[in-house]
Amino acid sequence: MQKYKLGKHEVRVCGKAVETDAGIELVHSGSFIEFYGEIGKVSMNISGNADESDFAAYVGVFLNEGDTPETVWKIQNGLHHYEICWTSEKKNTVVKVMKLTEMQYGAVQIHSVDTDGNIKPIEPKERKLLFIGDSITAGYGVNGKQSDTVFTTKTEDVTKAYPYLTAKEVSADPWYVCWSGGGIISRWIPPETELPLTDILMPELFEAGKDLDFIPGLISINLGTNDASYTRDDEGRKEKFGARYLAFVRRISEVYPDTPILLQYGLMERTLLPAIRTVAEECSRQGVKCYFLELPLMNKNDGMGTGDHPSVMTHKKTAHILKEKILELMDWKE
Repeated sequence: MQKYKLGKHEVRVCGKAVETDAGIELVHSGSFIEFYGEIGKVSMNISGNADESDFAAYVGVFLNEGDTPETVWKIQNGLHHYEICWTSEKKNTVVKVMKLTEMQYGAVQIHSVDTDGNIKPIEPKERKLLFIGDSITAGYGVNGKQSDTVFTTKTEDVTKAYPYLTAKEVSADPWYVCWSGGGIISRWIPPETELPLTDILMPELFEAGKDLDFIPGLISINLGTNDASYTRDDEGRKEKFGARYLAFVRRISEVYPDTPILLQYGLMERTLLPAIRTVAEECSRQGVKCYFLELPLMNKNDGMGTGDHPSVMTHKKTAHILKEKILELMDWKE
């Protein structure tokens, strides 16, 4: 068996991840490592830092570019050994290990890979998409039921959410900056609260999560659902939201000046639809390549996940809508 201490020369890294002395830390949802080789036995040494079992990070293991993971690991606190496959027959195998849960729910540090053969990094895809969003983008509650009263990370899976499904459909590498409860001027707040919650907002998370080595062909943004818990029917708050969203999109266009930006909204609530449409129109008038896509309100007959979040069926339907829009904007072929 050969032990590979991981770095970007040994495996392909996509998504927000950090190369450390210990190996590679997967940070945001959807970040992954990928490699291939003539191998039969593969295992990994991975550590986590989850203090509570219900909020541990989860990792999916995909073999040979499959659509669904062969196995899902709950990453416990401390260093542990995980087996991927264990057979005496060596064959060409592609291995992808992806973080399914968000940055706020525990770290995943991949220290090393043990194999019975040589491994090499997979080449990146030509098409690239950057997804900026909240719990909808992260696949919050997609494995759960509407009757669930408490969220656990077991119910979250970014690969069942519509951004990931869209990237898969158009053969693009996805990069995520997403945070459940995140917003432009406020995080989610309960109805009895009047003041905005501003400790963690998406404009700041974007600055920490971007990577100039990853140049997306298109940037997809779905934000505002949590802001709506604060803006409500207050026109002044809505104006403030629109102004801050406009500044955020302009900032993104400064970082990626040649990349079109697609704002979408409407899946879980509708009160901020006009404001977001106006942001897209104003950005376009100012010379930013910005577009808007209205998403249909989710249908309860398609099921609902934890916390009244979209179901697997809703995400699949939304992915089809977004895929068609991206193919049209980018003039890509399926």
